[in-house]
Amino acid sequence: YTTADAVIVGQFAGKMGLAAIDSVYNLLKLPVNFFIGLSAGATIIISQFFGAREKQALPQAVYTAVVFALAGGLILSVSGIAAAPYCLRLLDVPEEIFSLTLSYVRIYFGGLAVSMLYNVGAGILRALGDSKTPFYVLVVSGTVNVVLDLLFVGVFRWNAAGAALATVLAQSLSAAAVLRALIKTEADWKLRPQKTEWPMLKSIFATGLPVGLQSSLYPVANMMIQASINSTGTDNIAAWALCGKLDFLIWLVTDSLAAAISTFVAQNYGAGQYARARKGVRMGLGMTLGIVAFVSAVLFFWCEPLGKLFINRADYDIIPLLGQFMRFLSPLYIFYVFGEVFSGAIRGTGETFKPMLLTLLGTCASRILWIALIVPSHRTMRTIITSYPVSWLLTAIFFAVFYYWGCPQTRSSVSFRRSDFTGISPSEPRRRLPRRWPPPRR
Repeated sequence: YTTADAVIVGQFAGKMGLAAIDSVYNLLKLPVNFFIGLSAGATIIISQFFGAREKQALPQAVYTAVVFALAGGLILSVSGIAAAPYCLRLLDVPEEIFSLTLSYVRIYFGGLAVSMLYNVGAGILRALGDSKTPFYVLVVSGTVNVVLDLLFVGVFRWNAAGAALATVLAQSLSAAAVLRALIKTEADWKLRPQKTEWPMLKSIFATGLPVGLQSSLYPVANMMIQASINSTGTDNIAAWALCGKLDFLIWLVTDSLAAAISTFVAQNYGAGQYARARKGVRMGLGMTLGIVAFVSAVLFFWCEPLGKLFINRADYDIIPLLGQFMRFLSPLYIFYVFGEVFSGAIRGTGETFKPMLLTLLGTCASRILWIALIVPSHRTMRTIITSYPVSWLLTAIFFAVFYYWGCPQTRSSVSFRRSDFTGISPSEPRRRLPRRWPPPRR
């Protein structure tokens, strides 16, 4: 969605529209990342139930997660619309793009409820082994988004607001399609009205809250970095926006494979297949490193021609800036992979608090300290964006050490019986899992 918005807004509205969208990119990701991370608690629990073959508890977990997503999304929409002007002031958005940015943010926040429904629904399907349905839904809704972008921005000239409206309408379609898939399935876990069990909701919240906080740490720290970039002028904002539209494949590949690894570990952890879970982590890490290395090489050599796809000829003056930023960062993206993959593997065991602490130290704290201590004496774009690879490297070291030498201690209550979440007597004997994962090497 954001890539389509950037291409079309950049071509029809120029660098002003592009800067308006990117100046608040991290602000928009803050509530979305938090709630998606929070709902990851449901995905982990559903994956573990699925691996343990707890068929009676699955539909209850699915229903609870969907209700949770809808309620949380509505709360985020209302609070986001109300707080939008104050947030833009905090981000030091330039006056020349303030009104464009404000309209974009308010419309985008207005659609958070449907965005949450899609993301949670897609996460549930993936937790149950179906990654094709969410993909097909995104193909259709992504196409609709492009068509609406061309209509609203290219024909009606609604600028950034038109791009936001196109995104919200396309996400509404994707949310409806995913909910229909959950309702129409013939599987035992189909979505149907049930009594919401508070023990289940409490477990989802307890597991997902650290993940939500961890996911929010990135945009919190990035907003400080973006504020520093915003103070350097519109050209740097627009050039940095182009970087974000080119390297999005890095984040998509890494985050998607990390989520797949987390689900894979959770399912095998629930089934007691610990050696298979470890093998999956190794395979996933190798796959992610290979793909990210290839994308990084493409960005290093062809960033400038690719950047021209996002803007019109009148704004080609920012392309040299794009080349400087991208060639500096491209060889360093590889560090990001280790932190995300190992973090996803650890979360799959149900341990979510310690990864949050590691991310707090390696990512959030390091970036904030860099902006506060280093940037004031060397206020250049190179100094500002160096905060990213420094934090990637620190986070990668922390998670690699923790994964290999500090195997996560799972909660003693981790076992897969329905009574743990609903208070209803289990249908089969309790299956206890070992306290530590992976088990000691022989």
